[in-house]
Amino acid sequence: MIPTILRHVLRPPHRLHSTYERLLGTEVEVQVVARTAAQAEAAEQAALAEIDRLTRIFNRFDPGSELCRWQARPGDAHVPLSLELLHVLRLADHWRALSGGAFHPGADALGQLWQQAAATGQRPSPAALERQVSALRAAPWTLHADGSATLHAAGPLGLNALAKGYVVDRAALVASRCVGVRSVLINVGGDLRVTGPARVNVQVADPFTARDDAPPTARVQVRGGALATSGQAHRGFTLNGTHYSHVMDPRSGQPVQDVPGVTVTAPECVTADALATILSVLDVRAGLHLLAGLPECDALIVTADGQRHASPGWRGVNLTRGPSRGARLLLTAR
Repeated sequence: MIPTILRHVLRPPHRLHSTYERLLGTEVEVQVVARTAAQAEAAEQAALAEIDRLTRIFNRFDPGSELCRWQARPGDAHVPLSLELLHVLRLADHWRALSGGAFHPGADALGQLWQQAAATGQRPSPAALERQVSALRAAPWTLHADGSATLHAAGPLGLNALAKGYVVDRAALVASRCVGVRSVLINVGGDLRVTGPARVNVQVADPFTARDDAPPTARVQVRGGALATSGQAHRGFTLNGTHYSHVMDPRSGQPVQDVPGVTVTAPECVTADALATILSVLDVRAGLHLLAGLPECDALIVTADGQRHASPGWRGVNLTRGPSRGARLLLTAR
């Protein structure tokens, strides 16, 4: 068992609150509200077991994961895949088509080019970027009706923009089905899912600073749904003194510059996760137009000029000053 750095149970109702390190490469927070302490602990263990199981499928840094083993077999026809991996691949196809290519699992190859550029101090050549962008125009794989797949892409594929949200959803669902459970919160590095009647107030980080004590830019309440964020303050790379986002535009090969921060609320975390990436890549008008056709999905988009663009259904509150964003999320039972 990976050691907890915070764990306590409050009564009544019995609310178990634990934080773990080094799960999914980040901090994982689990909160459960149940009738008894034993029921809360059983639900927590069920969530952790599901996270561990799915990590063995999707971990791109583990050569033994199913995803890595499949990527080691490009060109092999009809490789049988698990239902979980097939489901996420189908979602990737869906979002790639719906976004007009703004979402692409092959964008990791572009990230590698820019990371190499940061190491050498020289921007990628236009020819190298065009070759990679051209390669991304082709379908990265073919999914077959018999539950198998054929991988076409020769470069690296990253499913993190979907897989993390999928894991969060599954862990929350498994825990919520346990006996006596009222509400569940699973929070993985800021991507979260809340089930049951409880609600949680989420502080939206300022996308222009990496300071841990910076006041939040907005606050939004999540109940019976999910939230995901995308931002460049904590992630990215520096090239010749300029900081660039880790988010790549698969259509141009360039790092995203116009949208430094996006926060999305949606019924499921896997949907919020995908949209957080897509809305970082699309221009604001196109992003809001896409959201308009997705029921119960809303977003706050912060552009490089500091403006905040909210979809009509966004229920967050903009803040000009407030407590540190390091404040811990806490389920409020209803």
